[in-house]
Amino acid sequence: MRKKYTIKDIANAAGVSIGTVDRVLHNRGKVSKKALLSVNNALKEFNYKPNPIARTLKNNTVYIIKVLLPDSAKDPFWLPGKEGIEEVMEEYGAFDIDISVHYYNPADSKSFLDIGFGLLGQHIDAFLFVPLFEKESDLLLDELKNKDILTGTFNSFHGGTVDLYVGLDLFMSGRVAAKLMADALKAPSKIALVHIDEESTNAVHLREKERGFRQFFKEMQDYEVITLAIGASGFEQKFAAFIEDEGVGGIFVTTSKVYRIVKALKALGKTKVVVGYDLLEENIKALQSNDIKFLIHQSPKLQASLGLKGLVDNLLLGKELSKKSLLPIQIINSENVESYLY
Repeated sequence: MRKKYTIKDIANAAGVSIGTVDRVLHNRGKVSKKALLSVNNALKEFNYKPNPIARTLKNNTVYIIKVLLPDSAKDPFWLPGKEGIEEVMEEYGAFDIDISVHYYNPADSKSFLDIGFGLLGQHIDAFLFVPLFEKESDLLLDELKNKDILTGTFNSFHGGTVDLYVGLDLFMSGRVAAKLMADALKAPSKIALVHIDEESTNAVHLREKERGFRQFFKEMQDYEVITLAIGASGFEQKFAAFIEDEGVGGIFVTTSKVYRIVKALKALGKTKVVVGYDLLEENIKALQSNDIKFLIHQSPKLQASLGLKGLVDNLLLGKELSKKSLLPIQIINSENVESYLY
């Protein structure tokens, strides 16, 4: 079994004091060229790796991490993400890390901005959040960058100023949804791409899905894609009028609220090929009854937990962050959904 060498071993081999080795390891204080060479040679000889966790505990460093999530009480899609964060907090509970979770209204950009900027008035080492609102996220990210705060996002990628992104390749997920739709529909056909309760002009995650979906059908003949954006007010009436006027054969929903389309179709006595996102309870039931053809699983719990773990491991262990950590695009149908429920 390989021996674990200590700073004392390095000091004895290099013929210097323990304090000199400590100064070399942490790049602080003055060290002569001769001592520096001797210590570095000893470190190389013993293949010495410092224990960053022990160093953190010894120095009594407490890292402050803020997490800003959409409120799962207002949108159940975010409940698994909340659970993922809580599990990581429990896992690292023994370390000197202060993690606090804060919630904003996913339908209110002002709520996001007010809470986000309110947190920046405190000392923060790292900040993890879901950038649902593009313009407001730009403002928050600018301030995080100015304060040199380690920043992570999940669910929606938000450009080069983020240190870590965990989630799907959203553009590719749109193309996958289009392929599923094309395989299920005979040409020629008309397809509705539906955004529900979210403003796509201020939501890059929705635009990327739409861009991928539309690009796929640009390469094919005899398919027409029509975009429909519907808010919470008067949903059923607007959707019913759209379906009657347009005569679509398939519907792609860019969010987890695909179950609302299923309910509206049933009320109208119509059936369509429906593709959407996420394993919400109502979506699962609709999938099992074949009212939804396919769901793309975005793994919100895994996204959240990997995002927080990435920031924690960087602070505690000095682990390098991956700018983009992309998860696999998982296609769920009525045959394999049971394997995702346990």
